[in-house]
Amino acid sequence: MLSVGAGEIHFMDSPREAVMRADDLRSQEVLVSKGMGGFPLFASSRIMVMGTRSLGHMQADMIRILGKENAVAIMGRHGYEAGMATAMAMAELYDWDSDEEWFKAGSILRSMAGLAHEKIFKLAFDKEQGRFYMEGEWRDSLEATQFLRQHDQTTGVVCCILSGWASGYASACMGKEIWVQEISCRAQGNRICRFEGRPADEWRLLPEDKPRFLGHNSIEDTMSGMRLQLKQAWKEVEDHRAEIQSLREQLDSPEADDRFVYRSEEMERVRSLAQKVAATDSTILITGESGTGKEVLVRYIHRHSPRLSHPFLAIDCAAMPKNLLESELFGHVKGAFTGAERNKTGLFVVAGAGTLFLDEIGELPIDLQVKLLRVLQERVARPVGGIKTYAIKARIVAATNRDLGKMVTEGSFREDLYYRLAVIPIHVPPLRQRRQDILPLARYFLNRFSPDHPGFTPAFVRRITTYDWPGNIRELENAIEHASVLAGSDQLSPEHLPLAVARESDQSISDLMANWPSETELVRRYTGAVLRHTGQNRTRAARILGINPSTLWRRLESRKP
Repeated sequence: MLSVGAGEIHFMDSPREAVMRADDLRSQEVLVSKGMGGFPLFASSRIMVMGTRSLGHMQADMIRILGKENAVAIMGRHGYEAGMATAMAMAELYDWDSDEEWFKAGSILRSMAGLAHEKIFKLAFDKEQGRFYMEGEWRDSLEATQFLRQHDQTTGVVCCILSGWASGYASACMGKEIWVQEISCRAQGNRICRFEGRPADEWRLLPEDKPRFLGHNSIEDTMSGMRLQLKQAWKEVEDHRAEIQSLREQLDSPEADDRFVYRSEEMERVRSLAQKVAATDSTILITGESGTGKEVLVRYIHRHSPRLSHPFLAIDCAAMPKNLLESELFGHVKGAFTGAERNKTGLFVVAGAGTLFLDEIGELPIDLQVKLLRVLQERVARPVGGIKTYAIKARIVAATNRDLGKMVTEGSFREDLYYRLAVIPIHVPPLRQRRQDILPLARYFLNRFSPDHPGFTPAFVRRITTYDWPGNIRELENAIEHASVLAGSDQLSPEHLPLAVARESDQSISDLMANWPSETELVRRYTGAVLRHTGQNRTRAARILGINPSTLWRRLESRKP
């Protein structure tokens, strides 16, 4: 069954350039397995694919419930409208050598659509004179095949969708009502199905014998209505194309990953690893302190994976109680618990073939850890209160700011689940260990909050690059927003920062002298403090320490195990 849409049709009396004939049609161009939006297309329009057995059961149910006469009328009407809409779509897509070639294309399309193998023996096609006649045969008719699977031979013909489809297509090409009637059918015991087609008024039928799909509306009214529908459908297609093109341009632009801002070698190693594993289906565990940008990294992996066109879903395992979390992840059936008034599909299924991000996985209750382990091992999930299991196609990425290895030792996290999650472990270092990233991140946030702002004073830069940022990137973002509001149109200075960030630590000297270290230990601590201050810039650190850079290098190398 087909549902077709295209643009408005313009019928021209003047000759058109001979660029397309029926024999030029190619199935791979007309029937596209993965078109716009990832759906199959027929004649440039989305289709729904149904199994032949389903069609046979539907046909039998309609006859049983509605009676054969009404069922035939409905199926014939469906075929008629589908055939006419397809003809109009083909007129929009191609410049046909003639209206006769346009009509002959319909015979090929019926084979491509799986309705039957059609062969025309006789054809008289004269649109100007209004003359039309054809004879032909249908081999392996879908409707006849399905009828014989459900019933014994019958005395009547059964290919009503096929007859209607051929009638609608021919009517559009001729600009007048054409009826293609099945003369003999394989369902009657014949080897093949035979048909004839001619203008409706030449059949000399009584009103009660006229097919219901003819005369329901005039051909002019039907085609006029379809033109309006096709015009609207074409506009929607163009809107979708524009949206898709815009998204593609965003993905291809350097700004597509602008939230993944870094300059340090540490983060370059993280990004490189993330890009490598993005192309795989392996489960990933991302670790790091709170606020280090773990979700940004997960989104980066999703954007660079083959799953980009599928959903990205995220859930915070620490943000909701156990029962609600289980329902969100696995779904539930109606009546599974108080308040479960309808079935709910869980995120494991909703994510489809996309990415499901489980944030704060260390907060997952132990009984839900067992269920998650089964999802990862068997790739199936069962809703709360349900019996049926559903296949899981999504990639699972988990993140935590806790030490899962220590939790395994303490017995609060399952060891088998830990190893299932950590197939590919990625650690995101805290901001204090990659101080080179602080200034690029600060400029990124300032540009987002106030694009025309004059920037930072040197004292501001010095303060933010020496502060340890216990809240990491999240704290830095909040501090830049706070400072930009207070600074107004002035450059950002340390006094604009939140109090906890703005004030110098009174404990810095005390930290160096804690526990009365030896001279060697004191030098080690002071050297580390200077390196942190310079963002691990060894040349600047050597200048502050008053030593040669090569001496600093040897000092650092001597500490390595």
